[in-house]
Amino acid sequence: MKNNVVFRVLPVALLLSLVFLAMPAVPAQAARGITLSPAVGTIDARITITGTEFNKSTSETDRYAAIYFSSEAATTLDDIGSDVIYYKLVLEGVWLDEQGDFETTFRVPEVLDDGSRDQDVTSGTYYVYVCHYLGTTITPRIRAVATFTVTMGEISLYPSKGKVGSRIEIDGINFAGNRSITFEYDGSVVSISSGDRQTGSQGAFTSVIRIPDSTTGSHTVSAIVSGDEATATFNIEPEAVISPNSGESGTTVIISGTGFGKLAMVTIWFYNTAVATATTNTLGSFYVNFNVPDLQAGLYNVDAEQGVNVAKTKFTLIVSPPPLPTPEPPLPEPSASISISADTGSIGQGIVMGGSGFKAGTTVTIKYDNGLLNAVATDSNGVFAAAFAIPPSKFGNHIITASDGTNTSEVDFVVESTPPPMPALLLPQIGDKVISPIRFVWRDVNDDSPPVTYTFQIATSSDFSMTSTVLEKTGLTRTEYSVTEEESLRLGIGEKPYYWRVKATDGATNEGNWANTGTFYVVSSGMPTWAIIVIAVLGGIFLLAIGFFINMKTNSSKQ
Repeated sequence: MKNNVVFRVLPVALLLSLVFLAMPAVPAQAARGITLSPAVGTIDARITITGTEFNKSTSETDRYAAIYFSSEAATTLDDIGSDVIYYKLVLEGVWLDEQGDFETTFRVPEVLDDGSRDQDVTSGTYYVYVCHYLGTTITPRIRAVATFTVTMGEISLYPSKGKVGSRIEIDGINFAGNRSITFEYDGSVVSISSGDRQTGSQGAFTSVIRIPDSTTGSHTVSAIVSGDEATATFNIEPEAVISPNSGESGTTVIISGTGFGKLAMVTIWFYNTAVATATTNTLGSFYVNFNVPDLQAGLYNVDAEQGVNVAKTKFTLIVSPPPLPTPEPPLPEPSASISISADTGSIGQGIVMGGSGFKAGTTVTIKYDNGLLNAVATDSNGVFAAAFAIPPSKFGNHIITASDGTNTSEVDFVVESTPPPMPALLLPQIGDKVISPIRFVWRDVNDDSPPVTYTFQIATSSDFSMTSTVLEKTGLTRTEYSVTEEESLRLGIGEKPYYWRVKATDGATNEGNWANTGTFYVVSSGMPTWAIIVIAVLGGIFLLAIGFFINMKTNSSKQ
């Protein structure tokens, strides 16, 4: 019986197999979608977009699509304009062929300014959306989505290694065009010595910075443009400077060094003799004095050595001729001279000074534009070493003087003239409606020459003319300002906007550019006082009337 069942099933299975073989294959339907080539690029890059399975054009009706570029993630259940508010319409009227396909190109925009709010394009992930047309009108519903990555900025350094104080050229490409540039060294802002202070129209620049005090090895140099940052590596090499660089045996000299290890022991070698040791500071710098050993006249190597970090300099040893039989007239006293570790820099910068030719065992006063900086004692040879910081002063040339009352020497020091960057306005945001008292907030500005102060203005006109400026505050030390009750009376309530701006001034009186102008509207804080009084009086009368009515009812019920 079991075999009979098997024989009955086999013909049925064979018949079904033949039916399936005879059925024509049905191709899988392609899904609507778009592809980008390339999917990574910079601003203004030309991108090819290919789309499939959209509305098909016929001999009677042509179909079209529109293409958007946005920073907001969305799906095919969302709409342009309501769910996506930051966008740029990069292509419109794109013809869809008889299969509902298309291929065209667009350029990556610099600004998303077709939505209800504007936004600059920076590095990161962006989205390309395709919408259909209904007649001549673009329907807002998203039909397809693809992602695109915007890359920004590359820099190169020339040279890529050197000593503290070196001037290096920084070349940048692929940044946003016509924007301010900020340079950082290991995360701290450094001034631009020369060259471009903002990018060109194609996003390129060539600028020069000076390498600040730092330890030996690799350090990060960053260029920041509109929030986009590119980095490169600069390698510090050790350096030693000796002052004076010639003299007789026993001469006291000062040797200073930069670019060594942090808080490291440095040994000073004169020829093959260890003459001094010093410990570097946290930035790898040091200075120390020593007496020249008793050797024959000649040119000698002087090495500052800290492990594998070695900096070399030279000293010319002069030997006095033997005394002549006849008395020689006394040699004149050596003229006083001073040298400093840097002749240009910023407010607060540390300076090392060395001096020789002064009176032995006396006090030397050091002044900066007639202001006292330090007072140090000379040794038995009239040599001294001193350290001080550049005080707040105006940009430009200043005179540093050292005097023992009889001997005087001076050098020039130039305070940097680089203006601080523009502050970024935070509150109120553009177009905000505010009520008094109003609080204004902006971003802090970093500068090589502290302290930084701010000038703040409010005006009724965007040109901030004298007649339109209603409030100005200077010398502000905080990054915010709240309008007083008296100042609020100058700001009327209405539909016309007010304009506000801020600029920074550093400790060297360098004034930066005004920040981009902000706007706001002043609105009423609520119901007028007279209206509140009237309502209160009417309410009291109403309560008295109710009490009187209840009292009358109570008396009548008792009767």
